[in-house]
Amino acid sequence: MLKFKYFRHPIRTSKAANALVKARLSMRSSAAHGRRYYRDDPRYNLQSVTDGFAFRLDTQDDDSELLERICTAYIKAVQHPQPASDVYKATDWWEEIRQRSLKPVIQALISRDIEALRRIYRNFFRDPCSTGLVNVPNGMSKAYFGGTIKDVHRHFYLSDSLRRLDYWSLKTQGRCAICELSGPKIGNPFGIYLNDTLIRAGATYQHYCAHRISSILSSAKPVVAEIGGGFGGMAYYLLRDRAGLTYFDFDVPESIALTSYYLSKAFPQLQIRLFGESDATTDRAADVLLMPLSELSSVFSDSFDIVFSSHAMSDLSSNALQHYLHIVGRVTRDLFLYVGNSSTVDVINETINRYYPLAAPVEINSSAWNDYANSSNSANELECLYRFKDVRRGDRKRAH
Repeated sequence: MLKFKYFRHPIRTSKAANALVKARLSMRSSAAHGRRYYRDDPRYNLQSVTDGFAFRLDTQDDDSELLERICTAYIKAVQHPQPASDVYKATDWWEEIRQRSLKPVIQALISRDIEALRRIYRNFFRDPCSTGLVNVPNGMSKAYFGGTIKDVHRHFYLSDSLRRLDYWSLKTQGRCAICELSGPKIGNPFGIYLNDTLIRAGATYQHYCAHRISSILSSAKPVVAEIGGGFGGMAYYLLRDRAGLTYFDFDVPESIALTSYYLSKAFPQLQIRLFGESDATTDRAADVLLMPLSELSSVFSDSFDIVFSSHAMSDLSSNALQHYLHIVGRVTRDLFLYVGNSSTVDVINETINRYYPLAAPVEINSSAWNDYANSSNSANELECLYRFKDVRRGDRKRAH
């Protein structure tokens, strides 16, 4: 039922209603296709979805000290003087998410309401605070978290999960066992249960990215930077599976706060530094450093073995994207791995060819994580690897 306020914006309401109808029709079509495609597959059991969405809230430990640290770092980040350039400002997409979904968590962080923040973060996979970071199927939270899940929704989720699992197996060349996709219960995760493993939402893609990064690192003690690390899903697998690694994440303050919670709870043995606790340019004792985007500009040249970004640059303006690429060219001593839509890749290629002519792409491959077998529209995404190791110093200077 439409609320009265929607009648004040009939065009917006009509577009939203049409988009919802289209999404539901697409979901039903995908569910029917998946049911036919996997009908003889022993993995195709709807109970695995029901089990995967079971409530598994972790309420055992007292995390007050950690939450206090996160609030302090968040407040410092949002109050920190910003550079004159607007390239580090949140995109319009993220501002919309802030206004629509993040007000409660922002209020808890700003006011240091530890109890409210604890309730939100302990359930973040199913809470609006993870909007844009965790994929709820077709945005239908009530359909999946409101009680008994209808069969059409279970068919859709299961077939999509199996498709992603098959693609993960293909991309990792069958070298990884399903149990390697397991993760902590932090945040009340959901997914499908298969072979006694909860394969949570996004796990296959994030594990693949970590596997890919680890496979191309040559240093015994590599330093990895991620631009836009979400809630820390990829970082979890990378830190779990690659010993001796130092990880940096640069992101908007709300995402950094959530990443701080997730990684600190997952790896209590690691030295994890939040904004204001450490100087990212000089701290050599930390295993993980979590910083706002603007701190990228203060990083020393040749600090990272690889810079990785997945989709985070896709919504940037052309000016902001070029600015970030110039920073990447300065701070990486070897590789830049990017996953995103092809139009953004075109701009990246143009910028790199202009300013870093020796940093030609090592690999450009299609990325089919968000393609659907029964859809005529592919996501048109690419995975690109660039090498800056042999770029002449003179070429780097041209970028500044």
